Amino acid sequence: MTWQLVSQSFRLLRADPKLAIFPVLSAAGVLTLSLPFLFLAFTGQDIHRGAGTWLLAFAWYAAVSFVTIFFNCALAACVQLRLAGQTPSISAGLSRAASRVHVILLWALFTSTVGRMLQLLEERAGWVGRIVLGMVGLSWNLATFLIVPVLVMEEAGVVDSLRRSAALLRQTWGEQLISTIAFGWFGLLFAIPGIVLGALAANGYPALIAPAVLWFAALFASFTAASEIFTVVLYRYATSGQPPTGYGAAALSGALRRR
Repeated sequence: MTWQLVSQSFRLLRADPKLAIFPVLSAAGVLTLSLPFLFLAFTGQDIHRGAGTWLLAFAWYAAVSFVTIFFNCALAACVQLRLAGQTPSISAGLSRAASRVHVILLWALFTSTVGRMLQLLEERAGWVGRIVLGMVGLSWNLATFLIVPVLVMEEAGVVDSLRRSAALLRQTWGEQLISTIAFGWFGLLFAIPGIVLGALAANGYPALIAPAVLWFAALFASFTAASEIFTVVLYRYATSGQPPTGYGAAALSGALRRR
């Protein structure tokens, strides 16, 4: 059933392709934030490692998280309008995300702190500790899988949004795992043409560099948008029990066991 829902998410994206603009805007924002670090890397300048450097790296990490979450929330808002039978606009999605910017910022700081702490612990742990931390990380990812639609669709703070997302875990954890696998396999399949173009470009056909880059950019935008569509659909059905427009009740009821 999950494979059917994933394919339906791509069909919704095909019906409203402007939804793919949000991942592009997110990537542009992340690239802009990364330019100073890329400049240092390409110029070969030494970076002094210290407390100041660590704080700067964390600030960058949190800023990237904020940009990513903000545009994901804008995308989720548009998907919500689309599933409700309305015609969403880019400005409507951005406006809704902007109205929740304070919560999005706090969540970005919170999740960045948790992510960084897990990374630091994993760097210092043995193989048993890494297994345990891997399980903790998986549990965290599952518990926060629906955090974006919760942030943008419910008037709750960071702590309540986290609790809400975690509570929905009981109904959706199986679909979260399977959807990740489904999108991964689809992504691998559709990456093959880009890999072929890239291989040819690296072996005497430089004119194929641009098509390869464009292919992977389109792949990233479409899969990111479709994944967020799936998340919103899962959230809507888990909270209301009503199938969104364009999605069959049988597929959703078979995918989720309401408790």
